[in-house]
Amino acid sequence: MIAIAAIAGLGLAAGAAAATPSPAAYRTHLNAVCRSYTPGLDRAEASLSKAQKANDARGLGIAIGQLLGLGLAEDAKIVGTPVPAAMQAQMAPILSRLRTIDAHARLAISKAAAGDGKGMGAELAEIGRLSSGLNKRLDAAGLRDCGSNQS
Repeated sequence: MIAIAAIAGLGLAAGAAAATPSPAAYRTHLNAVCRSYTPGLDRAEASLSKAQKANDARGLGIAIGQLLGLGLAEDAKIVGTPVPAAMQAQMAPILSRLRTIDAHARLAISKAAAGDGKGMGAELAEIGRLSSGLNKRLDAAGLRDCGSNQS
């Protein structure tokens, strides 16, 4: 009975190890994920700029919504990807920051839906503050397509 439990335990450990990618595979995967979001983010940023120049409040709201939605979707994929043990210490503060930013993005969306423009603006300002330095951390982790290449 103990031998069966030991074998089952080894099988579970091997399965968990196989589920966690190597650092190189992790970087390759996440850079590809982030690259796939870049065109949509670029389009939304161009729409935002155009709406700002035209003083188009509706266009501005749509562009902000697109940016927040894409950011939330991208971050969910980043946060949901198993981190290799060798990168845990480096990625933990990045993933924590992304989770915090995402909470503020959700608040911004809910405040916008409630017609609270001032509250939405405060959440967007907090997202901007929290995002400061994030590209450097992503770049240092080898995730340039999630960091400075996407800005």
